[in-house]
Amino acid sequence: MTEQRLLMISRDDILRVGAGKHSERLFRTLARLTRMGFQLLATAPQPDDWSRDHGGPDDALLGPESIRKRLGDAGGVLDGVYYVPRSLFTQRRNRESALNDIMTRYGIAPEQCHLFSSSSKFVEVAAGLGVQATVLDGDKQLMQGLKQLLNQAAA
Repeated sequence: MTEQRLLMISRDDILRVGAGKHSERLFRTLARLTRMGFQLLATAPQPDDWSRDHGGPDDALLGPESIRKRLGDAGGVLDGVYYVPRSLFTQRRNRESALNDIMTRYGIAPEQCHLFSSSSKFVEVAAGLGVQATVLDGDKQLMQGLKQLLNQAAA
């Protein structure tokens, strides 16, 4: 039986890399990881206002060039998007609560979770919970982190 593992990546980081020169390689790598047993969850800040209008950040999940479609075309699966509540005074607690909720929903231990995000504060909270977390400062760093994860999983 394959060991359950969870890969969380900021939706905005996926979109940024997916719009650049590493786009095809990103989706092929993510697809390969999901085929190797990783569950893939995008994280995003909860919108201030939910709307049915198109043109918002979540069109990235629905349209013909969506994350879900591009990943599916590469042979992978996006399990979903988790919206982390935002608040000026309780943001750290919201992040911690969101990560604990994710791990509970997936029934997974922190050491089996990997988080890639350009939010250093989100990464700090995740690492404090025992999640293997990486702060992203560029597209290349995400690709290197995913390659390293792929190599570890294949070993």
